[in-house]
Amino acid sequence: MAMIDYDPKILRAMFGKPIIPTIPISLSEISIEAQKLAGKLSISGVQPKLSVRLDGENLVPVERDGEYILKPQTQDFGELPQNEYLSMTMGRCFGLNTAPCILLELSDGSLAYVVRRFDRFKKGRRIEKLACEDIHQILGGPDKYAGSHEQIAQVIQKHCRFAPLEFQRLFEMTIFNFAIGNGDAHRKNFSLLTSADGNVALSPAYDLVSSRLVIPEEDEELALTVNGKRNRLDLGDFLAFADYMGIASDYARGRITALLALGEAFLKMISDSTLTGPLRDRLKDILADRLDSLQ
Repeated sequence: MAMIDYDPKILRAMFGKPIIPTIPISLSEISIEAQKLAGKLSISGVQPKLSVRLDGENLVPVERDGEYILKPQTQDFGELPQNEYLSMTMGRCFGLNTAPCILLELSDGSLAYVVRRFDRFKKGRRIEKLACEDIHQILGGPDKYAGSHEQIAQVIQKHCRFAPLEFQRLFEMTIFNFAIGNGDAHRKNFSLLTSADGNVALSPAYDLVSSRLVIPEEDEELALTVNGKRNRLDLGDFLAFADYMGIASDYARGRITALLALGEAFLKMISDSTLTGPLRDRLKDILADRLDSLQ
């Protein structure tokens, strides 16, 4: 397994100081801890997750006031923590505003993905909450996979003070999700965050993952439509989406060009990642295929 390079800047962004915390629980104990807290946590999704808090130099499970979300390995999807960490790192390389995250070892040596909650902040010794609603909550309805990226843009137009800036961020997140093979970016994966001064904006990007890598038979390229399509997307569809939001064609083409220019850098990041060889090779193929569609 590739060694994890712990950047002091990332450690400070995560923990406020350049430490590598210990997680004093094993993978087999994660499900037990999750069952203890069942019904007490509001973290959605089917992947086992724990709300954890920094206690000295340990990350420990908590019922409330969690500062981080911990996602362990799963039986259903191989190397999902490595996948998400790599995807988030690639997104940050592209310039996305991503939630601070890291890979850490559990007590049994297995890797877990840990992300800092962006809807929490410390005020003295207390943990304060920021208002945060995902697009599924805002739009309503039973199906988080229903709808389009254009509907997300409509929500942004209605609620965000600086909508044109948020349109650009949404466009960048959309083309990046397409590039890495993230066909699971549904309505719960986009949120509006209200800052302490009352400004409403898109939250930092989270849950970036190559779903095509772990579900090769996945039917759709994107979970939500772009230009009326979920499949066989190409450059014209994304330019039409940009036009729908009033984004200048030159800007949209420039961001796509910037994404394409990162192709070699992304391939190196995949090669240097903690994914095992077969998954690294498959992700490279997915990336190459998607970038070719954006040419």
